[in-house]
Amino acid sequence: MSKVISFATQKGGSGKSTLALVLAAPLAIQYGLKIAILDCDYQQSIVKTRKQLDEPSLAILRESDPAADYPYDVFPMSLKSIFDFIDNPENDYDLIIIDIPGRADGEDVFNALTGCDAVIVPLVSDYLDRASTAEFMGILEALKKAADKAEVDFQYFGLATKRIGGRREEKEMDDYIDELGLSRFQSYLSHRMVYSRASTLHSLLTPAYRNYAGGTKDSSEEIRRVCDELIEKLDLPRRKAEAAVELEETTDTTPTETK
Repeated sequence: MSKVISFATQKGGSGKSTLALVLAAPLAIQYGLKIAILDCDYQQSIVKTRKQLDEPSLAILRESDPAADYPYDVFPMSLKSIFDFIDNPENDYDLIIIDIPGRADGEDVFNALTGCDAVIVPLVSDYLDRASTAEFMGILEALKKAADKAEVDFQYFGLATKRIGGRREEKEMDDYIDELGLSRFQSYLSHRMVYSRASTLHSLLTPAYRNYAGGTKDSSEEIRRVCDELIEKLDLPRRKAEAAVELEETTDTTPTETK
């Protein structure tokens, strides 16, 4: 049965769509998971990334390799339609990722959250982001208590994004979340330009594309730590051996650029 997660927040600009993009390709390519993203955000950022940026690159790849394809599926979808997708037995995905609209309010959003095994909330340390995010995570904590009482699986986690090492606001956010007793990832993503260049076709763990996008081994390590922690928390399978993952790190093939 598919595990279902969503990236959700009450404040726009926290990087939830970017987070979905950064993680989905590595989970599919390096970890061998069968993944679908349901893009329910009004801006359709993930659908647009695939259509406008990655579709031309895939067409070029297919000139030399007709079997080339995307590593995971992306579907534009309304929140009202997600349960038909999730409950369809023909959709045998390991992980379904729902990109929730930027403002997490309204009955449709609430229903979507309750249908998830886990909700991941991007944590940004700026004061206004911190206050609204903590309020939203408080709502998720109430949902978890109700789910526990009904013996239904439900988890939520904060995940620091756009983190700037040594910044006072980062420590204040950590202390604030700990004081409230809210669940969070130990891993995080720093404030790096490379994450804004995530692709639905290439993984930022593949050295050639990572370098092309302006990343480093440090950014790869951050992504890998988040993927590992997500797999552990959701008890997801690892379908590729560690040796195969390490082999990807030594591969040096430059990705095809759009002409």
